[in-house]
Amino acid sequence: MFELIPSPLKKLLERARDGNLQLPDFQRGWVWEQDAIASLLASVARSFPVGALLTLKTGGALRFAPRTVEGSPARRKTVEPEELLLDGQQRVTSLFQAFMRQEPVETRTAQGKKREVLYYFNIIKSTQQPFPDDAIEIVPASKAIRGKFGRGLLLDLREEKDEYSNMRYPANRVFDHDDWFEGWMKHWEYNPKDIKLFNEFRKRIIEPIRDYKVPVIRLEKETTKEAVCLVFEKVNTGGKKLDAFELLTAIFAATGEVNLRDDWLGQTGREGRKARLHKLDVLRGVSRSDFLRAVSLAHTHDRRRAAKAAGKSDQELPQVSCKHAALLDIPASGYVEWCDEITVGFERAAKFLYEQGLFWWKDVPYPAQITALAAFFASRKNKELPVGAKEKVEQWFWCGIFGELYGSSTDSRLANDVEDLSRWLAASDQEPRTIRDAMFSESRLDTLYTRNSAAYKGIYALLLKGGVRDFLTDDRISIQNYLAQGIDIHHIFPRAWCESAKPLIPRERYNTIVNKTAISSSTNRTIGGKAPSAYCRELNAKRGLGRIANDSSLEKTLSDHRIGLNHLRSDDFDAFYAERKSALLELIETGMGKVAHRDGDGRPEDYDHERIAEGQLV
Repeated sequence: MFELIPSPLKKLLERARDGNLQLPDFQRGWVWEQDAIASLLASVARSFPVGALLTLKTGGALRFAPRTVEGSPARRKTVEPEELLLDGQQRVTSLFQAFMRQEPVETRTAQGKKREVLYYFNIIKSTQQPFPDDAIEIVPASKAIRGKFGRGLLLDLREEKDEYSNMRYPANRVFDHDDWFEGWMKHWEYNPKDIKLFNEFRKRIIEPIRDYKVPVIRLEKETTKEAVCLVFEKVNTGGKKLDAFELLTAIFAATGEVNLRDDWLGQTGREGRKARLHKLDVLRGVSRSDFLRAVSLAHTHDRRRAAKAAGKSDQELPQVSCKHAALLDIPASGYVEWCDEITVGFERAAKFLYEQGLFWWKDVPYPAQITALAAFFASRKNKELPVGAKEKVEQWFWCGIFGELYGSSTDSRLANDVEDLSRWLAASDQEPRTIRDAMFSESRLDTLYTRNSAAYKGIYALLLKGGVRDFLTDDRISIQNYLAQGIDIHHIFPRAWCESAKPLIPRERYNTIVNKTAISSSTNRTIGGKAPSAYCRELNAKRGLGRIANDSSLEKTLSDHRIGLNHLRSDDFDAFYAERKSALLELIETGMGKVAHRDGDGRPEDYDHERIAEGQLV
């Protein structure tokens, strides 16, 4: 599958220069900092290891669109590479530009500013032991270093004679030093002392660089796509995982059918799919990988459906999948066939989420469900759902959330979701596995503290879906005012009041979802840390509705939040908590279309909750 080869640095860089060694198109642009390059040059000069490179022989079934190393003259002509550099782009490009090119090195400062520089060895310092950190100097492309505000010339290397007189050796002459050395000797009139100095520099710096060998892990051309990804992840020194999108970008580019990167990010005069989807607040978390997973689900579902129609047996039917291997197997033609439908599918998913009381991407309980919805809608060509079918999809949605079923094996569940929903809506009486597996326990309400939990977000969304209104303005909380009015989830019995109450109300009780609801930021400031009875009087006065005891308007507003006004009037936290816990449980049961597990009924053996995400133990 692979071989480990110690490759001479000079030969490696020459192959990059000539185009025999190129980069696959999934490699990102070259962005190293000038100081990092100087450190790399110093490591090579001192014969320190700089890590192995990973290459792939070309000519196999796995084809990538190649591109040359930045600065290679082969860029100006079409050269078919013998190998592709999968890992080591930054190192090879840095060494190539610094050692092989006469032009300045294109780099950037620590502050991210683009800069063209040249690298020089300070000959005197480079012969010292130990090798000093400042032996390699970074010089502007002008070859002149000036003082502050451009005043005064501190170092002038614009002519070769200036390099000789200032004892500075250009790094881009290490593989071609004979002419430079001859000029050095003439400049110093063949002074034995200066010849000895240069010979010492050549021994300590030039020869180690010329003799330097880089370990290269060379993958055979028969290596599969999955193996390329796996090996890349094991040896990639930058720690950046190679995802399917990057790999497919290079594979698709080789076919010429689609530029995956441009399709996602857009190009001049054309909006990319990312920008189109992210216009909708609830879709701002959708990534390029999510998009590919949705394409894979729709593509494999369509293949399975076609195979079934052709009379294939269950054992012969292809699997619906969005696992890594399935993503890598998406053909360019399959992507082209489904990308537009998937885009509309995500937009339809956004509309569905808005109807469920979800207006902001950070409030979505399980982002993976958006992917399943997009694939499901796309697989039915984004036709409108009849009311009965929509109710079924809603039940699946809420069961997935309150069953907390997407904590692991997400790819498998998404594949099941697309298949099960499609079958269920085709008049089947077989419920989706997500509905079958879902179960919610009353006691779970006592442990939902933060947005780390999908069920926490789910209750918040169900309240918004029900049309709750703000305590102060009585405006219905909707997509139109959600972000503008700073709607968020806040305590009903304020934390400050709970911590000063007698007896004290413990944090693990007052901080649960049972004691929280959706209100605006201005309403929350009005509530402050006051007793519920006090802030109810103040709210009622600001609403302009007179005495609280004689008015039912605030009571109606609170009841929509499943809050009993009488308990707020009496500041009775325990009575409030018990009543609202029961009301929220009924709300969840309505969404799931299933009876929840009540306290005292015994704990089912197969019941489990995703509390690890909240730092809780099951």
